[in-house]
Amino acid sequence: MKKRLLASLCFAAMALTACDKKPNEAPASSSTSSAVSTPPANTQPATAALSSNNAADIKNDLNQIQTLSNSRAKEAAALQEKANQAAQKGDKASLNSIVAEMKGYIARFNQDLDALSLKSTELNAVRGKIKESNNIGIELSEASIANTPDTKKITELQNRATALQKELVTEMQALQTKAQTAQ
Repeated sequence: MKKRLLASLCFAAMALTACDKKPNEAPASSSTSSAVSTPPANTQPATAALSSNNAADIKNDLNQIQTLSNSRAKEAAALQEKANQAAQKGDKASLNSIVAEMKGYIARFNQDLDALSLKSTELNAVRGKIKESNNIGIELSEASIANTPDTKKITELQNRATALQKELVTEMQALQTKAQTAQ
């Protein structure tokens, strides 16, 4: 069970850095990638009409999301490292504390995502998926540190995370390609 806990926490921690990758990078396969789909927790801010298929807006929105991700990468990596170390040691108290830190990090990150003034429908949808991924990562972390972890639920969350991560990578690659056509 300790291996499953470590794998789940690594998986959840990867959710913290999933949107940290450049759109043309594949997710690291050394630890499982983690993006999953749950309904977005926070509502999107009211926006004016969003553009569709506008390369300049897509490029601008990609830059905004990447800048936010880059600004948070160090904190996410530190949380991931702390989670991995605590899981390897089997330190339940530290794991509970780290999961609480992750929840705060994700809440702030999701709020910052909502605050971005995105102009394209495409990246607005990606924003929602990133938030889903983040929220699933937290769900997975919480399920993993439960007194009696539900392996079926953990596996389902991991599968959802993997599917969403693949979807995000594919979409981001396509949007990056489209953005390159902008002057």
